[in-house]
Amino acid sequence: MKGLSAILALGLAVSASYGAERYKDRMFDVDVESDVVYATDVNHLSLLSPLSTMMTQLMGQGRTVYLYESETDMAPIDLHMDIYTPKGDTEKKRAAVLVMHGGAFAAGSKDDMEQQSVTYCDSLAARGFVAIAVQYRLGITATLEEKVLTIDSLNFSRTVYRGIQDVRAAVRYVRSKASDLGIDKDRVYLLGNSAGAILALENIYMDKPSEVPAVAHDAPDLGELDIYGVQGESSQANAAVALWGGVHDPSIIGETASPVLLVHGTADSTVLFKTGRPLGNLANTLGVNMMMLKLAGINSISINTPTLYGSFVVDSVLKAKDVEHETYFVDDMPHEFYDEDGYGVKVREKVFSFLYGLTQKPASTKVLAVATARPSQVRMGEGNMNFTVASGSNLPYAVMDLRGRTVMSGRVSQGEVVGFETLERGVYVLRVKGERPLRFGLAK
Repeated sequence: MKGLSAILALGLAVSASYGAERYKDRMFDVDVESDVVYATDVNHLSLLSPLSTMMTQLMGQGRTVYLYESETDMAPIDLHMDIYTPKGDTEKKRAAVLVMHGGAFAAGSKDDMEQQSVTYCDSLAARGFVAIAVQYRLGITATLEEKVLTIDSLNFSRTVYRGIQDVRAAVRYVRSKASDLGIDKDRVYLLGNSAGAILALENIYMDKPSEVPAVAHDAPDLGELDIYGVQGESSQANAAVALWGGVHDPSIIGETASPVLLVHGTADSTVLFKTGRPLGNLANTLGVNMMMLKLAGINSISINTPTLYGSFVVDSVLKAKDVEHETYFVDDMPHEFYDEDGYGVKVREKVFSFLYGLTQKPASTKVLAVATARPSQVRMGEGNMNFTVASGSNLPYAVMDLRGRTVMSGRVSQGEVVGFETLERGVYVLRVKGERPLRFGLAK
């Protein structure tokens, strides 16, 4: 009887999977490789504010709120991703989806169950995608004066920019490992929730240094878009799903024709559907009520976030440019309306349908060509102990440590040798006018 039961079970399994289609139906068990490093020595805020501990205790449930004292105390960290793959799958040119969680840029994690990151990654890998849950830098500089918790607009913009750098580095890393991961470089997609949706849209649309907010290069300078991680691959994904997201400036949408799916509730007061300052209700977003805050000595929260242009505006621009895209806008729904009237299932169905549709079209290569810039004129000497420039005259240069502090500066012309004998052992960033930043190490 046991043999008969096994045969019947096998028959049921075969019949259940009969007719299943890759990217559309669950077909596979899932393997997970956790904490894969995709970028090293990434400069990050390091001095946590007492407010962080306070807010974390108020939230409970083991969720940390990352609030920092200043923009000047920095330390290098590594960034990680969790990679979900279809178990036993032999396909070598699969579509990949990078998943970015939400959490107001101050909370959340790549294995966040509440934000459904794990749910999406598992479901996508079971359908034949390679799914990647991405860690990006969290943390906002905040102050508490006269019982008012304040977040400054400029510092918040810098927080978002750090996340943009990280997602770009993650995309490049995945493409650089295309052969190992069995993916198609021309089918790399993004799926972002809330803060993650903002990062997804910024990745698709912000592709020029001139579009970078000026505050990113205030002191300490956060560096260029692609300063961290592997180089030599395109940083922009081929398509994006943005669940209640927006962009910092609609003009960055430009002529990019990458497919997007915009999901948003029209009553969203966290990331506004139209235009406004996001996170005005940060306490509610993080699950903390004002009574709890008052018990902790906080009478009010002043959130001075920069203006964000929500899905309605992005949709309007794409329509005006006649760019094909999809929307799922739900009247009177709030932020992250997963738990409202079964909309969690409906949202997931829209997401899976959109991603499946992408796989049925020719792979997009429009945004994948790496810009053919002129070769770098910077030449590093033996052991990185000096540098020269192959052309140019009286070019300003600066050397910064991983805390963003300028440790050397001056001007250099063709034929001159600039030595680093005065620098201590460590990792530095060299910036020469007109050239991309160059990270180098000294092992003396």
